[in-house]
Amino acid sequence: MSEFVLVILVTMGLSKDPSTYEIRVPKKTYKQCIEDSKTYKFPFEELHKVISVKTRCEKVIGKQRQLENDKSI
Repeated sequence: MSEFVLVILVTMGLSKDPSTYEIRVPKKTYKQCIEDSKTYKFPFEELHKVISVKTRCEKVIGKQRQLENDKSI
């Protein structure tokens, strides 16, 4: 069971309403989550106005039964 989730937010677009996509990757420890979050940096500086990548770690909160059914808060 994972205790933390690595959240990766990818935002794309030049318009007033850019599209944001969220990717959630389960991690067993906070240390692993933080280390892995550092690997999701966007390498193309010239596109930083078009594509943005942000990461954060969140602690999984929920009852055991919810977690087993992939339902967490």
